[in-house]
Amino acid sequence: MNDIVVLPGGEKLSLEWKLSDPERFQRRLKAKHADNGKAGPGEKAHCLCVHQGRYLELQIRELKESYYFACMANTTPYHRPTCPFYKPNPEKSGQAAYVDGVIKEDTERDEVTVKLITSLNRNSPTSSETSALSSAGTRSGGKTQRRMTTLGLLHLIWERAGLHYWRPQFAGHRTDPKALRRAYAASRNIKVQRGIKLNQVLCPVVSGNQDILSSTRQKIKNHSEKLRLYVIGRLSSVQVHPYGKGYNIELSGIRDGYRMFMSISQAKWERLEKSYSRELAEFSRNEEGLSVFGLFLVTIDPIKKGKYSNFSTIQIEDAALMTTTEQLIPVESRYEAKIVELLVQKDRTFIKPLRFDAARELVRPDFILTDMSKKEGYPMEVFGLTDEKYLARKAEKERYYARVFGVDGWWSWDASHNAPIPPLPEVSLTQAADPIS
Repeated sequence: MNDIVVLPGGEKLSLEWKLSDPERFQRRLKAKHADNGKAGPGEKAHCLCVHQGRYLELQIRELKESYYFACMANTTPYHRPTCPFYKPNPEKSGQAAYVDGVIKEDTERDEVTVKLITSLNRNSPTSSETSALSSAGTRSGGKTQRRMTTLGLLHLIWERAGLHYWRPQFAGHRTDPKALRRAYAASRNIKVQRGIKLNQVLCPVVSGNQDILSSTRQKIKNHSEKLRLYVIGRLSSVQVHPYGKGYNIELSGIRDGYRMFMSISQAKWERLEKSYSRELAEFSRNEEGLSVFGLFLVTIDPIKKGKYSNFSTIQIEDAALMTTTEQLIPVESRYEAKIVELLVQKDRTFIKPLRFDAARELVRPDFILTDMSKKEGYPMEVFGLTDEKYLARKAEKERYYARVFGVDGWWSWDASHNAPIPPLPEVSLTQAADPIS
């Protein structure tokens, strides 16, 4: 993907130069620094994102004789989620549940630092006995989460890779190899522990990508003795261990040269079943169009002797699961999957806000249409249950959306009584095309 910024005067600058040719990158920003400061509206540096009919402009800042781009105030949520300048509005996702400091943004380096619930040091105890295998925070709404679990990290990877976002141009291009390649690229800018970026310990499993395969083998060789690693991929098989020691888990593509034997103990499997019963039920149903992706915190021991020398045994210490549609959009129910199917069929552009570690009491839209003229997007809600507690929560959400967005400023479907899906609001905003890879 080749991200472009248009500088004052019309010169195009590739953001790839920041890594491939940093001297050239700095030279061009320095040359345009003063011009950008003096330029009027519509003449400043801008990326190719369009919001309400205008390109989103950028600042060129200087810090210790180094130059970098920065977004204009309060504009980051309006960049396309595939744009490197995009930052989601945390109040519209589960990020709103984290206390200050769990996620720290470094604008200059385009990096984010997170506080994880579990240490990556192999000799440190894990927290899976208590909460690391929980699917989301159990405390009530508000900023209550003091650490990020493996589920939160999986959602952060997906979000920063733009995989929670859909445009019609993505049809036919949102494949496992491309998605996991994007996830791996996004991991380069996520710090998970002092001195450790996520890409140093993340091992995607996918067929047909020799670079990722080689990188995974190298990580195991370099880090498995001292660090736990993360493995990410699409769940393909879960079987009882032949000697009654838990379960063996396979990911799609793991037999394509990865030389991994993944397993989970009986106790941890039981906690996984409790925390991710919905995701495992979807996996068991094997319904066409739905898949389950997982992020696994693991300890890895290379096998040094015998028939399987050069293979590795992988013991799962912690795990998070996530159901996705054919387009790899995360969903939390089959009702939501139906809405994704409809939105894709109707060529709509939308975002799926992710839960992270938030409790279910946190108000968070199920989807946000971004092809509407409303500055904050157009929220969508799917109601699917009928118990007393849920209905009280539904009424609370309805009041919230009516107050914040207006009575006609949001969309909902009550699927609990087999009601038909209401008509979608009409597209009212034309947006520039995204890169598809």
